[in-house]
Amino acid sequence: MAAHPSILVEVDDADGAATFARVAAAGDDPSSFLHAVGGYLLTSTQRRFETRTGPGGKPWPQLAPRTARERVKKGYGTTNILRRRGLLYGSYTYVVSADAVEEGTNDPRAAIHQFGGEIRHYARSQRIYQHYSAKTDVYDRRPRKKSKSNFARWIEIGEHTITIPARPALGIDDDDRKAIVETGDNWLAGVVGGGR
Repeated sequence: MAAHPSILVEVDDADGAATFARVAAAGDDPSSFLHAVGGYLLTSTQRRFETRTGPGGKPWPQLAPRTARERVKKGYGTTNILRRRGLLYGSYTYVVSADAVEEGTNDPRAAIHQFGGEIRHYARSQRIYQHYSAKTDVYDRRPRKKSKSNFARWIEIGEHTITIPARPALGIDDDDRKAIVETGDNWLAGVVGGGR
């Protein structure tokens, strides 16, 4: 995960810092606590894909009208933003080290969706597949899969830029901080009470 853009979140509020200090002072192996935090963060991130909101509940931008029309036409719908195939959604994971937990993904597409930005496409030639009906002597201009085509041609596509809005999934908001503190308190109660 370190090879891709990441977000570092430091716990600097009094409650969170106190909880982490108490965990460190407990002198026990904190890996189960860190795994619990990692599991919570992963669930929180996946929930943001499901609700189409970023940290703090801010709604993600809707699909561009043209993209929405194309998705409806193909039967994908417009509500599963960034989840049509589930590859990005399922790529997030977490790793635990001796004293930290890190959540992220190795999917290179995650950065552009997390932060937003522009993707530049250079001019190129591309082969497209279409269908010709000998019966009606009509070319169906809609592109098709190669397996469902009987006609191919080359087209020129000019240079253009696509703007991708930010749809952040990673991050920690106030609700996450509270949950992490509760996780720490529960872990500490288990240590003190011998529940681990």
